[in-house]
Amino acid sequence: MLIDSTLREGAQAYGVYFGTGAKRRVAELLAAAGVEEMECGWVGQEGLEEFLAWAAEALPGVEAGGPALSLWCPCREAEVRQAAALAEAGLIARVNIGAPSSAAHREKRLGLSRPEMAARVRVVVGAARSLGLEYVSVGLEDISRADADEALDLALAAVGAGAARVRLSDTVGLLTPSGAAALVGRFVAALPVPVALHAHNDMGMATANAVTALEHGAAFADVSALGLGERAGIAALEQVAAWANLRQGAGYDLLVLRALCLLVGQGAKVPVARNRPVVGEDIFAAESGIHVHGLLRDPALFEPFSPETVGASRRVGVGAKSGCAAVAQALTRLRQPREAAADSGLLERVRALASRLGRPLTDSEILTVL
Repeated sequence: MLIDSTLREGAQAYGVYFGTGAKRRVAELLAAAGVEEMECGWVGQEGLEEFLAWAAEALPGVEAGGPALSLWCPCREAEVRQAAALAEAGLIARVNIGAPSSAAHREKRLGLSRPEMAARVRVVVGAARSLGLEYVSVGLEDISRADADEALDLALAAVGAGAARVRLSDTVGLLTPSGAAALVGRFVAALPVPVALHAHNDMGMATANAVTALEHGAAFADVSALGLGERAGIAALEQVAAWANLRQGAGYDLLVLRALCLLVGQGAKVPVARNRPVVGEDIFAAESGIHVHGLLRDPALFEPFSPETVGASRRVGVGAKSGCAAVAQALTRLRQPREAAADSGLLERVRALASRLGRPLTDSEILTVL
């Protein structure tokens, strides 16, 4: 279901350089989390063969529940030959070929007409298959700005030449969920092979588009830890995985994915926001009265999953937004006499001190206002 591209798309992000140790740890965590496919990099990448040799030896194989290892390469025979050599050595199982589908990308990048682009796809995919690459995935780049009929014709050309999957790449993140649903639905209905979506986050909708694609027939969605990637990145692995667990019964290990995100954030020098979905430090912290009251009755009223699922902990703050329930809970935790909670002015004093400090109170500060 998930194609993780932390080591390809994520590694292409501006200023991001994963060392050998970090790359290996990322791969180990992805395998432990249950991600189905790992896009390990791109053909010609420095140190790639050494990494793949390590991965083939150290990670569980697909038959043991490990990820299928794949590479990205452009739509050129020379790079496909390099990928085929790696496959023949048992280092990869899949190759992901990028092919421009919009007229702008096709003409300005490659100088090709529509028939010439289709011919190149047929030749390159055919060459890949003849060289022994059994699983060839073709990514239709810039799909959101392509003519849909032309893009579908290109997909059919790829499938006719032996492609096992078609990946729709929203290169500049222009799709909306409704657009993703329509696009994916059309390709799923027309193609005899699985469809994937590679959604960029330029408009902040990559994760929503990835989830929508999976809801509307896509067999795969591309993701990366923290959504790391070119420009604003792509769909966030941890968020799509959490949704898949809760809504589709998937079995991704979110505890492992939280550790992965913290590792990637550190390695990429990308701070993890305290309120970031799934992995943020404060997503199980509450201060407002109605929220705390509900949590004390039943945490599931205001939490989609338990903190333990991602290795986090629940925190109830006592501050300017608190109500009586939060104050009473704090007094019980601090082993204060029950009569203390009956003090009619206590809540007002708590709120006044927190307002003056501009934050929730510490335990010692709560005790000072009793």
